[in-house]
Amino acid sequence: MVFSLTQLFAIGLTYLAILFGSAYATEKGWLPVKLTRHPATRVLSLGVFAGAICFYGTMGLVAHYGSGYFLYFVGASSAFLMAPVLLGPLSRVALTHKLGSLADVFAFRYPAPWVGGVVSLFMLLGVLPLIALQIHAVSMTVHLLNQELSEDVLAMLFCLTMIVFAILFGARHLSTRDKHQGLVVALGLESIIKLFALISVAAYAVYDVFGGFGNLSAWLDANEGRLSGMEHVLSEGSSRSLLLMFFAAAVALPHVYHILLTENDYAQLLGASRWGFPLYMLLLSACIPLIFWGALRVGSETSPEFHAIGLGLMVNDRGITMLAFVGGLAAASGVLIVSTLALASMTLNHVMLPFYRPIPGINFYSLLINARRLLIATIILAAYGINRLLVSGQDLMSLGIVAFVAVLQFLPGLVGAFHWRKANKAGLLAGLGAGYLVWFVTLFFPLVSDLVYSSFLTSSPLLYEQRLYEPAENAWHFAATASLTLNVFAYVVVSMLTKSTVEELHAANDCMSDSFTRPYQGELLAQSVSEIKDSIAITLGRAASSREVNLALTELSLPDDERRPHALHQIRNRIESNLSSLMGQTIAHRIIGSTLPYRPALDSSGAETVHTIESRLEEYRSQLTGMAAELDALRRYHRQILQDLPTAVCSINRDWQVLTWNNAMVQLTGIGAEKMVGSSLSTSPAEWYGLLQSFAAGTELHLLKTELDVNNTRHLLNLHKASITNRPAAEGDVVIVIEDITEQQLLEEQLLHNERLASIGQLAAGVAHEIGNPITGIACLAQNLRIETDQPELLEISGQILEQTERVSAILQSLVNFSHGGNVNLKRPSVPVDLHQCTGEAVSLISLGHLSDDVAFENLCPDALTVLGDPQRLVQVFVNLLSNARDASEPGGKILIEGKMDDESVIVTITDQGHGIPSDHIKHVFDPFFTTKDPGKGTGLGLAIVSSIVEEHHGAIAAESAGDGKGTCVTVRLPAYSRQDAQLTYGESL
Repeated sequence: MVFSLTQLFAIGLTYLAILFGSAYATEKGWLPVKLTRHPATRVLSLGVFAGAICFYGTMGLVAHYGSGYFLYFVGASSAFLMAPVLLGPLSRVALTHKLGSLADVFAFRYPAPWVGGVVSLFMLLGVLPLIALQIHAVSMTVHLLNQELSEDVLAMLFCLTMIVFAILFGARHLSTRDKHQGLVVALGLESIIKLFALISVAAYAVYDVFGGFGNLSAWLDANEGRLSGMEHVLSEGSSRSLLLMFFAAAVALPHVYHILLTENDYAQLLGASRWGFPLYMLLLSACIPLIFWGALRVGSETSPEFHAIGLGLMVNDRGITMLAFVGGLAAASGVLIVSTLALASMTLNHVMLPFYRPIPGINFYSLLINARRLLIATIILAAYGINRLLVSGQDLMSLGIVAFVAVLQFLPGLVGAFHWRKANKAGLLAGLGAGYLVWFVTLFFPLVSDLVYSSFLTSSPLLYEQRLYEPAENAWHFAATASLTLNVFAYVVVSMLTKSTVEELHAANDCMSDSFTRPYQGELLAQSVSEIKDSIAITLGRAASSREVNLALTELSLPDDERRPHALHQIRNRIESNLSSLMGQTIAHRIIGSTLPYRPALDSSGAETVHTIESRLEEYRSQLTGMAAELDALRRYHRQILQDLPTAVCSINRDWQVLTWNNAMVQLTGIGAEKMVGSSLSTSPAEWYGLLQSFAAGTELHLLKTELDVNNTRHLLNLHKASITNRPAAEGDVVIVIEDITEQQLLEEQLLHNERLASIGQLAAGVAHEIGNPITGIACLAQNLRIETDQPELLEISGQILEQTERVSAILQSLVNFSHGGNVNLKRPSVPVDLHQCTGEAVSLISLGHLSDDVAFENLCPDALTVLGDPQRLVQVFVNLLSNARDASEPGGKILIEGKMDDESVIVTITDQGHGIPSDHIKHVFDPFFTTKDPGKGTGLGLAIVSSIVEEHHGAIAAESAGDGKGTCVTVRLPAYSRQDAQLTYGESL
């Protein structure tokens, strides 16, 4: 059975076109979001791990080690099943700080300019054989189906095609912060195609080749000796080495990291993949031995690794052969594309950019994307070069072991990054250097050197690499064990002997899964967003600086005029994270560290603010489990209690930054917590800053009945404070509790006032009663005297006596009226009263006196204003008010009476143009016996009686005066009468 190159190319290009079409449709929004962002789609995209090693190489493992092939699937799955050990912390740090590659992670945990570059170069050297393996697998399968072109030519054509599609898939966006959702969907589709192909070929082997599972079981029993003779028993050490290599591959291979973390914007992906990825690998693993046995049954002539293709060729089934071909193409192309994208980003960010110097007039962003495209092509062609050297007879597993042992060298550094605070960059460099040296000498160099000798020095290969990978000798196990052991030894010893820097300790705190605090770094030198832009523009240019800062503000939902220290700190961190995804952790950290430095702190032993710590706890809340989750729930409960306390509470740290500002504090001050928390206390209004700053800095623990005027409103406050001394990190922090006793004080004053009025009323009633009888007797005697005498002198004296007794009687009547005022138990008539007629009656009564001749009264009270009350007493109210207004007015003055409705109340105002009332007297005008008139011209009871009558009618009265001859305005507010059908007039109510 022969396939033409046209057919093979058409099938391959059709598959790749479908793959790219799915990615393009996703990014254009043509596919349903529920499908493209479904957790199953994201988990399936992780199937990119199963490349040509899975599809072809595991067949070779079955041939060599029998059931030992299952170690590949168990090792990879265990990395996800044991996610809390390594993938969990790695995911937390990578997603929080937007670390786009494993080199970024190492550069973040082991801060140094060269760490990212060393890791990138080592990773590139180690993974190139894995990419070459994918090229080799595809060229071999095409050559098995058609021998018109050599494997080298086929490999080159495949590489050129992959360069185009790799650029289309991953180099159209500028940075890794722009998620390639289309790539995720395409890889999910690729995983489905790969699984479908293996299941189809396996089902064909069982039902068409063997005729069912019963016949398969019988065949296995009949060929047990043949199968056992082919297998080589793995020693316990070799099994563990394979298991550890495949575990490390699932954690550290760049294409797995790229899909799991770089292209991930779904926080729960790791949780879903803990069961989804092992399930997918289990389904793949079940197909491998079935296909292998089927190929043996039909007598496949291909090498064991390509039995999936050989099975279809031997039974002359074009459909099964094409399914196997497309499945293998899907497996190889996925690994090749994603690995190349990841390596290109790592190399650009950590190897090339450190040597880049900005050139005026050149677009920095365009330069980055073009450099990434160039690196993609270079890496694929370099992998082709390795494949060209290995074409003389290497199997796929040889290349796989070289790559997996290389990736294994990163495992100690990763484990130490998240579980050992003492680990440092010196230990990392020593460990990686030692491990890679052993790897290069024992694995990579023998693999390449024998082929170089055979190609350029001798006419036949030396076959050294075949002895190295001879299953019986397990030389690869020695190489893997020796390199890892020396790596761990150097890593631990050097880290113990060298001292970690302060920056490394900061990074260790970030990476440790149980740490949420960072050492105190102080405030930024930049004090505003505009200063941040200006600082970054020095390095990136004005356009790039504005773009990055605006992006950070948008992501954090912060305004352009933000000045709070903790918010500026958040902006700095977000810009660094965004730049890290654009140009790598090393360059981003260097740029931000030089352009946005911290103000030197006087004491570096402090910790982050409570606000920042709680923000970090909120970010990690979904990752907390067990006791940590319960403690966090308790923290949130106590925090809510503090926020909902009816008493105002705030806390201030030693740098005068506000840490806490609860809801009661917001109500008291009118300043939102979002404006104050994290800000300097000096940003608060002057009156509050002066009060809180002086009290916090003072020695007194309590400040009672302190007056504070805010927006012309008087507040009476009790302040209490306590210093936080149980935490060294919080030394100098102060908690202030503020009680607003303004209303309480007003109620106490009102109560005292009412008690005083009641006492005065009782006194007045007693005085009127005791004095009234003698005065009546004196008046009677004076009248009798006038009747009984005709002497002028006696008549004059008697008249004077009567005049003075009348005056005393008037005073006594005022006392009686005052004593009766406000008596709610006294039965009084309550009828609808027309206030226009009521005020008119009062004007008429006042106008009878000769003192009113020079004053004009203007009654503008509307006719429709009606209240319920005692008309006689209401007339008395307005008579008293108009009398006072007349007495205060100058000759020729005018007194204005106005009225209006206000919701369910009637408001009547009496305004004069007199000399006004001084501000220190205005609040006492309704007090009994208080008067501004000359002695003998007033008792000081008139307005007190008015106030009592108004209160008796459930109303309120107030006086306003600007003084300085600008007059006085008295406002009377009474409940409106609501029965609309009542048309009684004032006269009728009598």
